[in-house]
Amino acid sequence: MKISLNWLKRYVDITLPVQEFCDKMVMAGFEVESIENLADTMDNVVVAQIKKIVPHPDSDHLQICTMDVGSGEDVQIITGAQNVFEGAFVPAALHNSHLPNGMVIKNGKLRGLPSNGMLCSGEELCLKDCDYPGAEVNGIMILKGDYPIGTDLREVLGLFDYVIDFKITANRPDCQSVLGVAREVSVVLKTEFRAPSCDYRVSGGSIHDIMKVDVLNVDCCPRYMGRAVRNLKIAESPEWMKRCLKAAGMRPINNIVDITNFVMLETGQPMHAFDMRDIAGHHIIVRNADAGEHIVTLDGNDHELTAEMLVIADAEKPSCLAGIMGGLNSEIKDDTVDLFLESAKFRRDNVRRTSRALGLRTESSGRYERGTDINNVEFAMNRALALIDELGCGEILDGVIDKNEGLPERRELKATASSINALLGLDIPAETMLDILCRLDLQATLDGDMLTCRIPSIRDDIEGRADLAEEVMRIYGYDHIIGTPMTGTVCRGNILPERKKNNAMKQVLLGNGLNEITTYSFISSKAIDALHLNAEDRRLQQIRLLNPLGEEYSVMRTQLVTSMLTVLATNYNNKNEAARLFEISKRFVAKEFPLTEQPQELATMCIGLYGEGEDFFTLKGLLEQVLKVCGAVCRYERSDEPYLHPGRQAKVLLGDATVAVFGEVHPKVAQAYGIDTRCYVAELKLDALYQVVQKQILYRPLPKFPPVLRDFALLCTAETPVGTLEDAIREGAGKLCEKVELFDVYEGSQIPQGMKSVAFRAVLRSAEATLTDEQIERATAKIIKKLEAAGATLRQ
Repeated sequence: MKISLNWLKRYVDITLPVQEFCDKMVMAGFEVESIENLADTMDNVVVAQIKKIVPHPDSDHLQICTMDVGSGEDVQIITGAQNVFEGAFVPAALHNSHLPNGMVIKNGKLRGLPSNGMLCSGEELCLKDCDYPGAEVNGIMILKGDYPIGTDLREVLGLFDYVIDFKITANRPDCQSVLGVAREVSVVLKTEFRAPSCDYRVSGGSIHDIMKVDVLNVDCCPRYMGRAVRNLKIAESPEWMKRCLKAAGMRPINNIVDITNFVMLETGQPMHAFDMRDIAGHHIIVRNADAGEHIVTLDGNDHELTAEMLVIADAEKPSCLAGIMGGLNSEIKDDTVDLFLESAKFRRDNVRRTSRALGLRTESSGRYERGTDINNVEFAMNRALALIDELGCGEILDGVIDKNEGLPERRELKATASSINALLGLDIPAETMLDILCRLDLQATLDGDMLTCRIPSIRDDIEGRADLAEEVMRIYGYDHIIGTPMTGTVCRGNILPERKKNNAMKQVLLGNGLNEITTYSFISSKAIDALHLNAEDRRLQQIRLLNPLGEEYSVMRTQLVTSMLTVLATNYNNKNEAARLFEISKRFVAKEFPLTEQPQELATMCIGLYGEGEDFFTLKGLLEQVLKVCGAVCRYERSDEPYLHPGRQAKVLLGDATVAVFGEVHPKVAQAYGIDTRCYVAELKLDALYQVVQKQILYRPLPKFPPVLRDFALLCTAETPVGTLEDAIREGAGKLCEKVELFDVYEGSQIPQGMKSVAFRAVLRSAEATLTDEQIERATAKIIKKLEAAGATLRQ
């Protein structure tokens, strides 16, 4: 928020150098973004008077001017401007002067004659008519002559001032005004705060005889106040007011409009002035817009409204977007005679939504969005009327329209001085706290050690002891805080078991050449459609965000496969010949709909592969290594995931629970992602694997006795899982089984249709003695019996 230092000085005495003053404000919690010295824009430009003009002997357009610059000696300046005349007061840039446009003026010669400066136009001084009347005239700028000759032009233009840009935090809407900052300055500098006058005279009559107001949406407009002024005198605003507005970045227009803008900047309360003749039926209605209703705002743009938008309407049409901008049909004109002045409190969220929807951001909407004080509505209205009366802008009618359903009282908040000191780690006297809180207008009282504060409605950022401690500390001074060594017991941290398993799994995958990726937990609601899941699949029950960044980030994902396929597709389409990727993240599963509690956040791993040498079994090998790290002993069965190839997929079972699904991506799904090669994905439920208790590793000496190798060539149906046969061999061999290895699977012309040949090698060994023929035969017989029970027979 940009504030003129001279404007601040109207309400509080500031004698410190500007940099020291800003340093104190920073320490009090007000960040200063910039300090602009307006006087730096020019120097050595003075008010001068033309005493005599003669033509240049060697030019048909140059004129030699004898100037009185207030130095006691006449100065000769040659100019080509034709609008100068003897006796005129003009700005003269003397030797070594600097102009706002970057020009440096020095003594020189024009057509052989000396010229000791330059007469300046408004363009050369970067001035407009709003800065000084007549500044935009074609030629030299003619001054009024109300300043003595030799006066620094910066004094004439009011440039001996600083513009300070304060960064006001969102929790301090009370400081979105010059008066709010001035109050803080008075507390920081321990000086008196001088409130502006709100006294005015009324001319009789009654607003109730000519105006009617109805508020149909009290929730969005808890207070609406109106006053009437007649017999307006539209004119320019006084220079002091125009300078304040320009310093804040606002363009002066006329006295009435400038008063409403001035009061908004001064008090933080936006206001609006209506031309009363444009209010149909002299009836103001605060209501929601009708869907499809239109309004043309002051900037000339037409806006289509929705039923959620609040408008200030007359008996026929909307006249103003509540809290944002007035309508073009209600603005103050040069011939306006009577006006209706509005000051109101609008709900911040309604203003914010309307402002966003229409793309309108104004000084008014910015203040309403941060929050305005319902009790400030009346003060701002009285201040505006006082300025109207002071500047003689019109006659103020008696009576006031004030629509509200009760005003809030100050909140009472208690805290002990000792508890505040304990929080701050200091020993601030209770009397000092009392003084600070009273100067901050918190109406504090002290009873023993108990501080009781009455918090004004605008300070809704003060909610408890910590907030009172902050207020005390920032005024008392952060420089009082003394650094002390830390005390306490140092505890050694430890890594959670889940993190240990994650780290171990990552090391395995990284060692196998995979790269870790990270993707967003928010995905498009349509992304999961590419997986062709069944309608009953719980993964389709995605949690939709209330305020998403866009459709592509509109739901919380229930699986990681779509994200992995997107990354694989990106790599493939960028001509990467191969990719081996994995991600460890969370999927979000709702316990029930509609949501009544936070969703489950389930840890999940996803692996994705494509490229030469990659197939179903390389992916299975990676999973086996991951499961081994987790200490999980699992079995494999066929799965029926619709996004995987029907003949090249499997699920991993831990007990009866499915902990992983993997396989080749269905060609149609891969094609939908733009992948024209075989690719493979796996999704593991890490939350289930975290529960596996890793078995204790036991070490044993190298075997003393030789192993016995037995090969089993089996014939079974094509649907029989190899894992089932492997389990049968282990069960049949019992304690003698050291290792079982699959070394051949064959389906072909020499095998009956629907059957397959499977060959295993079993390693048998005893830790106690060399196996005898009898032991070997007995173990072999048991293995064959178990295999036959599993549906396999020995090939003959």
